[in-house]
Amino acid sequence: MSAPAAVRAQDNPSGLSETPEVVDRLFACREISDPDARLACFDREADAVYAARESRELVIAEREDIDEARRGLFGLKLPNIRLFGGGDDDEGLNEISATLAGATKLRNGRHIFELEDGARWIETEDVSGYRRFQAGDTIVIEQASLGSYKAKVDGKRAVRVRRIN
Repeated sequence: MSAPAAVRAQDNPSGLSETPEVVDRLFACREISDPDARLACFDREADAVYAARESRELVIAEREDIDEARRGLFGLKLPNIRLFGGGDDDEGLNEISATLAGATKLRNGRHIFELEDGARWIETEDVSGYRRFQAGDTIVIEQASLGSYKAKVDGKRAVRVRRIN
């Protein structure tokens, strides 16, 4: 095991690395004091990073792309994986605000909300009174207790919802 991997394993007992090993080896080149050896290390490890990226073994993503993916997955039941980063400043996504593409009223009086990004949510509780929703309304969906979600459309009363796609 290389030195950076050994250090990382000690600092991170879960086995999940903050940085891929191929990138850690590139970063380790900075510690070499001899300029010729450091340059040779950078050349060798930069080639390895490039090859890993070309083979799709290493995928590089910008924060904006990661945030967009997290937003698209909001409300879906997924395994607990660290695909989208992590760290001390990573609190997770607790709510989204979106625009309705439409709303369908079901026979039982509940609604299915379709967001502009294609996500669909269904009300899971009965709500009395006349409510009308239309394309262009703003919907805010937030995490509630015990893994549930609440939605509020244009400031109307919040109702429990569940993602269906």
